[in-house]
Amino acid sequence: MTEEPLKVATCQFPVSGSLSKNGEYIRTYIEKAASNGSDVVHFPVTALTGYAGSCPEYSVESFDIASFRGYDWDALRTETQEIMSLARKHRIWVILGSTHYLSKNHKPTNCLYVISNRGQIKDRYDKCMCTPGDLKVHSPGNRLVTFTVKGIKCGLLICADLGNPNLHQAYKRKSIKVLFHSYYNARFRGPIPNDKFVVPQNRAKAKEYGLWIFANNSSAPHSCWPTFIAGPGGYFEKLRRHVPGILYHQISPKELCRRVTFHTGTLSSHPRALNGRAFP
Repeated sequence: MTEEPLKVATCQFPVSGSLSKNGEYIRTYIEKAASNGSDVVHFPVTALTGYAGSCPEYSVESFDIASFRGYDWDALRTETQEIMSLARKHRIWVILGSTHYLSKNHKPTNCLYVISNRGQIKDRYDKCMCTPGDLKVHSPGNRLVTFTVKGIKCGLLICADLGNPNLHQAYKRKSIKVLFHSYYNARFRGPIPNDKFVVPQNRAKAKEYGLWIFANNSSAPHSCWPTFIAGPGGYFEKLRRHVPGILYHQISPKELCRRVTFHTGTLSSHPRALNGRAFP
Protein backbone atom coordinates (compact mmCIF):
# COMPACT_ATOMS: atom_id res chain seq x y z
CA MET A 1 0.00 0.00 0.00
CA THR A 2 1.14 3.51 -0.77
CA GLU A 3 2.89 5.66 1.83
CA GLU A 4 1.07 8.72 0.53
CA PRO A 5 -2.34 9.88 1.79
CA LEU A 6 -5.45 9.53 -0.32
CA LYS A 7 -7.00 12.94 -0.94
CA VAL A 8 -10.71 12.89 -1.77
CA ALA A 9 -13.11 15.64 -2.82
CA THR A 10 -16.81 14.79 -2.59
CA CYS A 11 -19.25 17.29 -4.08
CA GLN A 12 -22.81 18.55 -3.97
CA PHE A 13 -24.71 20.90 -6.26
CA PRO A 14 -28.37 21.28 -7.31
CA VAL A 15 -28.52 18.48 -9.87
CA SER A 16 -31.12 19.23 -12.55
CA GLY A 17 -32.36 17.96 -15.89
CA SER A 18 -30.03 20.36 -17.73
CA LEU A 19 -26.96 18.64 -19.19
CA SER A 20 -25.22 21.97 -19.74
CA LYS A 21 -25.77 23.27 -16.20
CA ASN A 22 -24.81 19.96 -14.59
CA GLY A 23 -21.76 19.70 -16.83
CA GLU A 24 -20.64 23.19 -15.90
CA TYR A 25 -20.83 22.38 -12.18
CA ILE A 26 -18.94 19.13 -12.70
CA ARG A 27 -16.14 20.67 -14.75
CA THR A 28 -15.77 23.55 -12.29
CA TYR A 29 -15.54 21.16 -9.35
CA ILE A 30 -13.01 18.96 -11.13
CA GLU A 31 -10.83 22.05 -11.63
CA LYS A 32 -11.21 23.08 -7.97
CA ALA A 33 -10.53 19.56 -6.64
CA ALA A 34 -7.44 19.23 -8.82
CA SER A 35 -6.10 22.61 -7.69
CA ASN A 36 -6.57 21.40 -4.11
CA GLY A 37 -4.36 18.38 -4.84
CA SER A 38 -7.16 15.79 -4.70
CA ASP A 39 -6.62 12.31 -6.08
CA VAL A 40 -10.33 11.58 -6.54
CA VAL A 41 -13.37 13.80 -7.09
CA HIS A 42 -16.75 12.21 -6.35
CA PHE A 43 -20.17 13.29 -7.66
CA PRO A 44 -23.78 12.46 -6.71
CA VAL A 45 -26.14 10.06 -8.44
CA THR A 46 -27.04 11.16 -12.00
CA ALA A 47 -24.97 14.31 -11.49
CA LEU A 48 -24.59 14.72 -15.24
CA THR A 49 -27.97 13.66 -16.60
CA GLY A 50 -30.30 14.53 -13.75
CA TYR A 51 -32.53 11.95 -12.07
CA ALA A 52 -35.28 10.15 -13.96
CA GLY A 53 -38.15 8.53 -12.13
CA SER A 54 -40.84 9.37 -9.62
CA CYS A 55 -41.63 9.16 -5.93
CA PRO A 56 -45.41 9.67 -5.68
CA GLU A 57 -45.58 8.54 -2.07
CA TYR A 58 -43.75 11.77 -1.21
CA SER A 59 -45.59 13.99 -3.71
CA VAL A 60 -42.86 14.01 -6.36
CA GLU A 61 -44.32 12.89 -9.66
CA SER A 62 -40.97 13.24 -11.40
CA PHE A 63 -37.52 14.43 -10.39
CA ASP A 64 -35.51 15.96 -13.27
CA ILE A 65 -36.45 13.77 -16.23
CA ALA A 66 -39.91 12.31 -16.77
CA SER A 67 -38.62 9.57 -19.10
CA PHE A 68 -35.79 8.80 -21.54
CA ARG A 69 -38.09 8.73 -24.54
CA GLY A 70 -36.38 10.87 -27.18
CA TYR A 71 -33.40 11.60 -24.92
CA ASP A 72 -30.36 13.19 -26.61
CA TRP A 73 -27.77 10.50 -25.92
CA ASP A 74 -25.26 12.08 -28.32
CA ALA A 75 -25.25 15.26 -26.22
CA LEU A 76 -24.62 13.14 -23.12
CA ARG A 77 -21.68 11.44 -24.82
CA THR A 78 -20.21 14.80 -25.78
CA GLU A 79 -20.45 16.08 -22.19
CA THR A 80 -18.98 12.82 -20.87
CA GLN A 81 -16.03 13.06 -23.27
CA GLU A 82 -15.27 16.59 -22.07
CA ILE A 83 -15.22 15.36 -18.47
CA MET A 84 -12.92 12.48 -19.41
CA SER A 85 -10.57 14.90 -21.14
CA LEU A 86 -10.52 17.12 -18.06
CA ALA A 87 -9.71 14.12 -15.84
CA ARG A 88 -6.75 13.35 -18.11
CA LYS A 89 -5.61 16.96 -18.16
CA HIS A 90 -5.57 17.26 -14.37
CA ARG A 91 -4.54 13.65 -13.65
CA ILE A 92 -7.47 13.14 -11.29
CA TRP A 93 -9.87 10.22 -10.85
CA VAL A 94 -13.57 11.09 -11.34
CA ILE A 95 -16.52 9.16 -9.91
CA LEU A 96 -19.29 10.42 -12.18
CA GLY A 97 -22.99 9.87 -11.54
CA SER A 98 -24.77 9.48 -14.85
CA THR A 99 -27.11 7.28 -16.90
CA HIS A 100 -25.85 4.49 -19.16
CA TYR A 101 -27.53 3.76 -22.49
CA LEU A 102 -28.13 0.09 -23.36
CA SER A 103 -30.29 0.03 -26.49
CA LYS A 104 -33.53 1.46 -27.86
CA ASN A 105 -35.32 -1.66 -26.59
CA HIS A 106 -33.78 -1.67 -23.10
CA LYS A 107 -34.06 0.77 -20.24
CA PRO A 108 -30.77 2.51 -19.33
CA THR A 109 -29.02 2.02 -16.01
CA ASN A 110 -28.48 4.48 -13.17
CA CYS A 111 -24.71 4.38 -12.94
CA LEU A 112 -21.41 5.61 -11.58
CA TYR A 113 -18.57 5.78 -14.10
CA VAL A 114 -15.06 5.30 -12.76
CA ILE A 115 -12.92 7.61 -14.90
CA SER A 116 -9.19 7.20 -14.30
CA ASN A 117 -6.60 9.95 -14.04
CA ARG A 118 -5.72 9.07 -17.63
CA GLY A 119 -9.21 9.98 -18.78
CA GLN A 120 -10.40 6.42 -19.40
CA ILE A 121 -13.58 4.71 -18.20
CA LYS A 122 -12.08 1.95 -16.08
CA ASP A 123 -15.40 0.47 -14.97
CA ARG A 124 -19.04 1.26 -14.30
CA TYR A 125 -21.29 0.44 -11.36
CA ASP A 126 -25.02 0.14 -12.08
CA LYS A 127 -27.49 0.63 -9.23
CA CYS A 128 -28.57 -2.79 -7.99
CA MET A 129 -31.39 -1.97 -5.54
CA CYS A 130 -33.73 0.04 -7.74
CA THR A 131 -36.89 1.48 -6.20
CA PRO A 132 -40.28 0.92 -7.86
CA GLY A 133 -39.98 4.43 -9.30
CA ASP A 134 -36.51 3.61 -10.64
CA LEU A 135 -37.67 0.43 -12.35
CA LYS A 136 -40.16 2.35 -14.46
CA VAL A 137 -37.25 3.99 -16.30
CA HIS A 138 -34.08 2.03 -15.39
CA SER A 139 -32.65 -1.46 -15.69
CA PRO A 140 -31.06 -2.77 -12.46
CA GLY A 141 -27.39 -3.68 -12.14
CA ASN A 142 -26.17 -7.07 -10.94
CA ARG A 143 -22.50 -6.75 -9.98
CA LEU A 144 -20.19 -5.00 -7.57
CA VAL A 145 -17.29 -2.89 -8.79
CA THR A 146 -13.92 -2.25 -7.16
CA PHE A 147 -11.00 -0.13 -8.30
CA THR A 148 -7.65 0.86 -6.82
CA VAL A 149 -6.18 4.33 -6.36
CA LYS A 150 -2.70 4.68 -4.81
CA GLY A 151 -2.86 1.03 -3.82
CA ILE A 152 -6.12 1.56 -1.91
CA LYS A 153 -9.09 -0.59 -2.88
CA CYS A 154 -12.41 1.25 -3.27
CA GLY A 155 -16.01 0.27 -3.90
CA LEU A 156 -19.20 1.94 -5.14
CA LEU A 157 -22.86 2.04 -4.14
CA ILE A 158 -25.87 4.10 -5.19
CA CYS A 159 -28.72 5.45 -3.06
CA ALA A 160 -31.16 2.67 -2.05
CA ASP A 161 -28.33 0.10 -2.10
CA LEU A 162 -27.99 1.19 1.54
CA GLY A 163 -30.97 -1.02 2.36
CA ASN A 164 -29.23 -4.27 1.37
CA PRO A 165 -26.63 -5.29 4.00
CA ASN A 166 -25.39 -8.05 1.69
CA LEU A 167 -23.75 -5.42 -0.51
CA HIS A 168 -21.65 -4.01 2.34
CA GLN A 169 -20.75 -7.51 3.48
CA ALA A 170 -19.71 -8.50 -0.03
CA TYR A 171 -17.52 -5.40 -0.37
CA LYS A 172 -15.94 -6.14 3.00
CA ARG A 173 -15.02 -9.63 1.73
CA LYS A 174 -13.40 -7.89 -1.23
CA SER A 175 -11.24 -5.97 1.29
CA ILE A 176 -12.20 -2.46 0.26
CA LYS A 177 -11.11 0.40 2.51
CA VAL A 178 -13.09 3.26 0.94
CA LEU A 179 -16.73 3.27 -0.18
CA PHE A 180 -18.05 5.96 -2.50
CA HIS A 181 -21.80 5.97 -1.91
CA SER A 182 -23.56 8.46 -4.18
CA TYR A 183 -27.10 9.62 -3.43
CA TYR A 184 -29.91 11.64 -4.92
CA ASN A 185 -32.43 12.39 -2.18
CA ALA A 186 -33.61 15.87 -3.08
CA ARG A 187 -36.35 17.96 -4.70
CA PHE A 188 -38.95 16.69 -2.25
CA ARG A 189 -41.67 19.07 -1.09
CA GLY A 190 -40.63 18.69 2.53
CA PRO A 191 -38.97 16.30 5.00
CA ILE A 192 -39.36 12.55 4.47
CA PRO A 193 -38.26 9.57 6.65
CA ASN A 194 -34.85 9.44 4.91
CA ASP A 195 -33.97 12.74 6.62
CA LYS A 196 -33.59 10.91 9.92
CA PHE A 197 -32.09 7.50 9.28
CA VAL A 198 -29.67 7.60 6.31
CA VAL A 199 -26.85 9.52 8.03
CA PRO A 200 -26.77 7.45 11.26
CA GLN A 201 -27.09 4.25 9.24
CA ASN A 202 -24.02 5.15 7.18
CA ARG A 203 -22.08 6.10 10.31
CA ALA A 204 -22.93 2.72 11.82
CA LYS A 205 -21.82 0.88 8.69
CA ALA A 206 -18.53 2.81 8.59
CA LYS A 207 -17.79 1.61 12.10
CA GLU A 208 -19.14 -1.92 11.64
CA TYR A 209 -17.25 -2.64 8.43
CA GLY A 210 -14.17 -0.50 9.08
CA LEU A 211 -14.81 1.75 6.06
CA TRP A 212 -14.34 5.35 5.06
CA ILE A 213 -17.67 6.26 3.48
CA PHE A 214 -17.97 9.30 1.22
CA ALA A 215 -21.70 9.99 0.84
CA ASN A 216 -22.79 12.90 -1.30
CA ASN A 217 -26.18 14.20 -2.37
CA SER A 218 -27.82 16.76 -4.60
CA SER A 219 -28.10 20.11 -2.82
CA ALA A 220 -31.44 21.01 -4.47
CA PRO A 221 -34.16 21.67 -1.88
CA HIS A 222 -35.62 19.80 -0.15
CA SER A 223 -32.47 17.69 0.23
CA CYS A 224 -32.76 15.01 2.92
CA TRP A 225 -29.21 15.55 4.17
CA PRO A 226 -25.99 17.26 3.08
CA THR A 227 -22.91 15.57 1.71
CA PHE A 228 -20.92 13.91 4.50
CA ILE A 229 -17.95 11.69 5.34
CA ALA A 230 -18.12 8.89 7.93
CA GLY A 231 -15.00 7.13 9.23
CA PRO A 232 -14.51 3.81 11.04
CA GLY A 233 -13.34 5.50 14.25
CA GLY A 234 -16.41 7.71 14.56
CA TYR A 235 -15.08 10.50 12.32
CA PHE A 236 -17.87 12.62 10.83
CA GLU A 237 -17.89 15.80 8.77
CA LYS A 238 -20.54 17.38 6.57
CA LEU A 239 -21.34 20.31 4.31
CA ARG A 240 -24.23 22.74 4.78
CA ARG A 241 -27.51 21.47 3.44
CA HIS A 242 -28.85 23.08 0.22
CA VAL A 243 -25.57 24.91 -0.46
CA PRO A 244 -23.32 23.83 -3.39
CA GLY A 245 -19.80 22.93 -2.32
CA ILE A 246 -16.95 20.46 -1.98
CA LEU A 247 -16.01 18.50 1.12
CA TYR A 248 -12.33 17.53 1.25
CA HIS A 249 -10.70 14.84 3.32
CA GLN A 250 -7.24 13.28 3.40
CA ILE A 251 -6.90 9.72 4.69
CA SER A 252 -3.47 8.82 5.99
CA PRO A 253 -1.89 5.40 5.34
CA LYS A 254 -2.02 4.68 9.08
CA GLU A 255 -5.79 5.14 9.08
CA LEU A 256 -6.13 2.74 6.15
CA CYS A 257 -3.81 0.10 7.60
CA ARG A 258 -5.47 -0.28 10.99
CA ARG A 259 -5.71 -3.95 11.89
CA VAL A 260 -9.09 -5.36 12.80
CA THR A 261 -9.20 -6.59 16.40
CA PHE A 262 -11.81 -8.65 18.21
CA HIS A 263 -10.98 -7.70 21.78
CA THR A 264 -10.18 -4.90 24.20
CA GLY A 265 -7.18 -4.71 26.51
CA THR A 266 -4.02 -6.87 26.37
CA LEU A 267 -4.35 -10.54 25.50
CA SER A 268 -2.96 -13.13 27.89
CA SER A 269 -0.27 -15.48 26.62
CA HIS A 270 -0.73 -17.93 29.49
CA PRO A 271 -0.98 -21.58 28.30
CA ARG A 272 -4.38 -21.96 29.95
CA ALA A 273 -5.64 -18.91 28.05
CA LEU A 274 -4.40 -20.36 24.77
CA ASN A 275 -5.81 -23.84 25.40
CA GLY A 276 -9.50 -23.87 24.47
CA ARG A 277 -9.91 -27.38 25.95
CA ALA A 278 -8.47 -26.63 29.38
CA PHE A 279 -10.50 -27.84 32.34
CA PRO A 280 -11.82 -25.05 34.69
